Amino acid sequence: MILRTPTRSVSFPRRPLLMGIININDDSFSGDGTLDPDLALAQAREHLRHGADIIDIGAESARTNREAISVEEEVRRLRSFLARWPALRDEGLAADQQQVTPALLSINTWRPEVVEQVLGPDVDLLNDMSALPDDRNARLCAKHGTALLIMHSVGQPKVSHTHQQWEDLMGSMTDFFEEKIATALAAGLSREQLVLDPGLDFAKQKDDNLLVLRELDKLLAFQCPVLLPISRKTLIGEVLDLPDPRDRDAGTIALLSHGVMSGAHLFRVHHVQACWEALRALEPFRPKLTVTLNLALTADGKISTTDRSPAHFTSQADLDRLLALRDQADAILVGRATLEADRMTMTGKKKRPWRCVISRSGCFDPTHPLFHTDGGPRHLVIDGDSPAPDLPATLHRTNLAGFLDHLRHHPHINTLLCEGGGSLVKELFALDVVDEINLTWAPHTLFGGSEAPTLTGPPGAFLPASRHYQLVEMIPSGNHEVFLTYRKSSLDSV
Repeated sequence: MILRTPTRSVSFPRRPLLMGIININDDSFSGDGTLDPDLALAQAREHLRHGADIIDIGAESARTNREAISVEEEVRRLRSFLARWPALRDEGLAADQQQVTPALLSINTWRPEVVEQVLGPDVDLLNDMSALPDDRNARLCAKHGTALLIMHSVGQPKVSHTHQQWEDLMGSMTDFFEEKIATALAAGLSREQLVLDPGLDFAKQKDDNLLVLRELDKLLAFQCPVLLPISRKTLIGEVLDLPDPRDRDAGTIALLSHGVMSGAHLFRVHHVQACWEALRALEPFRPKLTVTLNLALTADGKISTTDRSPAHFTSQADLDRLLALRDQADAILVGRATLEADRMTMTGKKKRPWRCVISRSGCFDPTHPLFHTDGGPRHLVIDGDSPAPDLPATLHRTNLAGFLDHLRHHPHINTLLCEGGGSLVKELFALDVVDEINLTWAPHTLFGGSEAPTLTGPPGAFLPASRHYQLVEMIPSGNHEVFLTYRKSSLDSV
């Protein structure tokens, strides 16, 4: 998964990003706002020194008991900071090597009349709390290449919705994001330019907020980074009986810890240093999933014949290598077409890894050997609405990204081995989740043909961006083959 902005791209999985809050106003709910541009800049500098990856500036309080300031005043306040930002950004302040440096800049505003006047090449993200009622802000972001944060809420900003009731909050939120993502894509943005925010405390009561935090996986399935604005929220005050927001930093750390373990990607916070220290402490416990590929490649770069039939163009040594890799994996994943073409049973010699097959159609052959051989548990992933097959397997109704998140949070799954085919491998590369590539290069064979699948998918299929790997091992085989191992490089990450 990638977050792409005008200044760079950030690849996930990685340590979650911290968004340090700067309020250029005098009515911030937590009492940390200022109308002094120099003081605002000094606060941002401290955030960067203490671990902030993103600085989020806002000139108007979201409090519903305050009148909105004029468009002209909001623009003036924001520009007072924007004029000074490039020099601060280029100071390269950082607390450690994992921090995004130079930092990203987010602008917290929602009125298109303001957005039009403040977006530019130095702004990475528009933090829009309007719930995207139309496509104007999305079109402005597309024009400038700015990433867009879409926040879930109802009604107009700065209007109280404390009496909003939900029959099915998570179902409504899923429908909301499906609609708003479609709006943003139609306006010219890519999915890699979108961030989702469940809008804690916005048109939600305490139990609603707790439900969102418990069921965060429903948002992760959208394949977009998810931001949790957990800092000093009313939710914390209600749970801990703390009316003063400045007393809620311990509760903020608790919600951050839960969000990290649940898979959130960004956190919007006031006390950056405390949250940065919490992230470092949590790093050894953050769910991880190592994704490896194993494929055979011909001299002309093909992984299968033109008609995608089983090729069997490698030696017994290649099969032995495959079985050794299976014995290191906790789960194996293939596409349905590859499963059927190669009549795979997905078994190892010593281990019993999960045997996982992903399909859009859900049309599985019940006579296939997979369903009639001993081995690890069977898991069928169906990315569609086809009827559930009556087969001895666990069914998952989700897409590839959602299933990977499921594996990532399973206590017994640490390594996933993917054995193809080309479309599945391309999607894994597009999601930027492949950690290691194991190739058996067979220079004795040529398939030819423009229709034969390659390592990055079907003919003519390109990835959204380059992916960089380092060759770490090359072993010639006595069967006129070469075993190659690549591991992910950090060249396209920050």
